[in-house]
Amino acid sequence: MKRKWGLFSICILMLAMFTAGCGKSASSGGSGKAEEKGEYVIKFAHVVSASTAKGKAAEKFKELLEERTDGQIKVEVFPDSQLGADREITEQMQSGTIQMNAPFTGVLPAFVKQFEVFDLPYLFKDRDHVKSAVNGKVGEIFNQHLEKQGLRALGYWDGGFKHLTNSKQTIQKPEDLDGLKMRVSQSPLLISQFQAMGAGGVSIDFAELYTALQTKTVDGQENPLSNIVSKKFYEVQDYLTLSSHGYMAYPLLISEQFYQKLPADLQKAVDEVSAEVTDWQLEQSAADEEAYMKTLEESGIEITELTESDKEAFIKATSEVYEDFKKVEGGQEVLDAIKEAQ
Repeated sequence: MKRKWGLFSICILMLAMFTAGCGKSASSGGSGKAEEKGEYVIKFAHVVSASTAKGKAAEKFKELLEERTDGQIKVEVFPDSQLGADREITEQMQSGTIQMNAPFTGVLPAFVKQFEVFDLPYLFKDRDHVKSAVNGKVGEIFNQHLEKQGLRALGYWDGGFKHLTNSKQTIQKPEDLDGLKMRVSQSPLLISQFQAMGAGGVSIDFAELYTALQTKTVDGQENPLSNIVSKKFYEVQDYLTLSSHGYMAYPLLISEQFYQKLPADLQKAVDEVSAEVTDWQLEQSAADEEAYMKTLEESGIEITELTESDKEAFIKATSEVYEDFKKVEGGQEVLDAIKEAQ
């Protein structure tokens, strides 16, 4: 009887172990399948509001990529400088802790000097000129340099043309900037550009700009309408000049190390979704500007629009900045390619 009971106990124990093994196998079946497919996480960080065209495009990128890859790639979006300023985010991409960003070109000369070309005044005629350049030879030149820095451009999002705001006076000619403290990005060419007009170029992180304007640490700044409105700079500025003096592009960047780890089918999905969202973002950005102008008109800020002759005066006052850029390695090649793209 004892022997029978012992055999019965062993059978029960073996059955329990078998069941547990099957349960473990079943519970890890999803994990095993995920490992076979490949499970990847993209941290997509940026510095602007989620309500801007760039912010909305980041969310659309997440939605479409997760859908197209059946959840094999998960995308986590961090807007509003949650993970740092553009330069910090880009450095974290190089180290592998963040996978994607769409930084404004003003911080990229720290990684690729040729990106300073975007800091030249009145370089592009319109958005079509920009699109033709970055989708052609200019984009190819940038990509060669980016990949050496462990980065890859998947497209170029639109930030819009930059305008001037300040709390002191109307700006309609270069001399009106004389003596003003204007916030610019870290780009040496932007600092030189404002110094050429007698203004002091002060570098302040974008996340700290509203406070700097409010406390009069700086008198004014330059940004597209999307940033002026979404960050409510018009609350602490009295004058807006629709100068369109510079263009702000947002290269959609991915860590090259991360990209190369993806299987070919997932790389293709990333490329296709990036192209689709880039087209969507360009249309959204241009369409949003009408609403931004309405907000600014209702805010009470004084709005001045420059004539073509006004713009010529600014071009003449800052012409030396072009000569500075030509000294950058490959600078003339980039300028020639932009001219050809017009």
